[in-house]
Amino acid sequence: MSWELLLLLACPLMMLVCMKGMFFGNKASKANQTNQTNQTDLQSLQIKMADIMEQNHKLTQEIENIKNPKSDETNVIDLKKAQNS
Repeated sequence: MSWELLLLLACPLMMLVCMKGMFFGNKASKANQTNQTNQTDLQSLQIKMADIMEQNHKLTQEIENIKNPKSDETNVIDLKKAQNS
């Protein structure tokens, strides 16, 4: 084989190797970016979930207070009834 033929074949082969390297390099950087995005999304979802759980707890307490009123007003009424009797 002549050197000219080897040079002619080497050029396209090197181009394929370089393009493949560029493709895998971009793929790794995109994977890192998506990983970081997923972590920030997860953190924001955890914060939202904690807020919703806190709201749920407060609403549950309000419902219990409505079902079983144990306020000072009922005690005052009971005392007035006891004094009048």
